Amino acid sequence: MTTTTNPNLPTEFIKAREDFAAWYDAKSEETQELIDEISDRTSYIIDEDEYDAFIEELSSYGITTAEQFQDAFRGEFEGYGERIYAEFSEQWVDDIGELHLVPEYLQSAIDYELVWYSTLRYDFMAVEFKGNTYFFHNHF
Repeated sequence: MTTTTNPNLPTEFIKAREDFAAWYDAKSEETQELIDEISDRTSYIIDEDEYDAFIEELSSYGITTAEQFQDAFRGEFEGYGERIYAEFSEQWVDDIGELHLVPEYLQSAIDYELVWYSTLRYDFMAVEFKGNTYFFHNHF
């Protein structure tokens, strides 16, 4: 990773960019690929310490490469708890296109939190990290 200097940028910003570049360049190529994948697919992980901690957390779930991350990652949600499980479940049902099987007048009566606890939690991991929730498919 290379940085260019711009005289219009604050010194603190330039220093932070240089520190990030040095940290990144010190990583193995495999770790750099994982950092790149995390950066491309998430919004809330932003600095070196967060990347290191998140990568360590992911490794405890068996996700250690960019390919595994790409295959397993299903979403990032701000916050955590039952509301987030319900949001993920509703998005998942909508994304897979099966909502059309349910009559329209019943669609608003679906308890998506129950969908998570009765079905989806067996197929997905919910990783809570720094106040946010990341969902990964178990079968990557």
